[in-house]
Amino acid sequence: MDIKLSFHNMPHSDPIEQHTRQKLDRLHELLKKNDAQPPFHVTMRLTAKKPHPHHKVELHLKTSILDLNAHDESPDMYVTIDNTIDKMVKLVTKHKNINKDKQRKADTEKKNFTNNEDKYTLS
Repeated sequence: MDIKLSFHNMPHSDPIEQHTRQKLDRLHELLKKNDAQPPFHVTMRLTAKKPHPHHKVELHLKTSILDLNAHDESPDMYVTIDNTIDKMVKLVTKHKNINKDKQRKADTEKKNFTNNEDKYTLS
């Protein structure tokens, strides 16, 4: 998984980076379970607001199937990171369920043939 972290209006922090990478492992495991094709590209932008203690985190996930964005704002950077990754996990599971439903409801030629065959049987 290709992870790019960028820090804006704040110095680079190893504890924040380690926390972020640890939380992104959860997302990586979920993507592996969903049989998404590698490579996974994750771009995370951490922004600190100087006038107010209000931080913003933006997360962009790009795979061969998905292209999703999530963001969150709060006074605590660690909570903001956790909330943003939780939102992304929810989005990935939502799209996984949508794709499952589409596969279950697929209208195939075989289904159409068997349904049409029942209509035209002679009694």
